[in-house]
Amino acid sequence: MLSVEQLNVNGTQAEGFMLAAPGGEGHPNMIVVNCKKGYLMCGYLNMAAAEKFNDAAVLVGGADFDAVLSNQIKGMTPAAAALGVKEGMTGAEAAAVLNK
Repeated sequence: MLSVEQLNVNGTQAEGFMLAAPGGEGHPNMIVVNCKKGYLMCGYLNMAAAEKFNDAAVLVGGADFDAVLSNQIKGMTPAAAALGVKEGMTGAEAAAVLNK
């Protein structure tokens, strides 16, 4: 089942997409948080592809939107870094950068 939510991220809006357990029962959710200039993505999605397309993408884990926004990021594309995303940020902090 696909869930779509409007998320308030540090005073800005982002659109959250979550596909519940796409691999079946017991599998994690697939999550994307779409921002103005890029997106947060879960480990299901491919960082190499995001780099190939020069996307401003940030990798962050979490089972739901709250966790994705509160967890520390695990990686980013060069395009995301060029916009100001930095190691050690939370998903919410990175989303705020991508929403500027």
